[in-house]
Amino acid sequence: MSAFLKGINAISRGTTLYRDEKFREYGLKGSQIKYLFAIFSAPGVSQDELACRLLVNKSNVARQVAALEEGGFVRREQSAEDKRVWRVFPSSSAERVMPAVRAANEEWKARLLEGLTAAERDELERLISVVEANVRSTEGER
Repeated sequence: MSAFLKGINAISRGTTLYRDEKFREYGLKGSQIKYLFAIFSAPGVSQDELACRLLVNKSNVARQVAALEEGGFVRREQSAEDKRVWRVFPSSSAERVMPAVRAANEEWKARLLEGLTAAERDELERLISVVEANVRSTEGER
């Protein structure tokens, strides 16, 4: 595996482990945090839309949303327009925990970017955006 992909995998895995530790007391798993961010950015998002936004398969979304619902962090509502569609909304419990989630995210980001200048941070963010756009463009090819 190339150093690039190895590095991306290490960052992803390290982020999940960090989040596991930080949010254990809330009953959240590190892998669920990205779902909460996506649901907060678009309350009422459908499970299919979550799969597209997060680049995960629909069965993963169904499992994670079910776990978040069981934990009291989200609620699902059947769409009035299409009964096959379930819309996902953050709960009041999620609203209470999100400030801690956002703070921990900023703490982790600062740790990851430690030692980089402001210009290097900006350039890294720009480059990652380009790579992400490339990933998303390949999703349409499948």
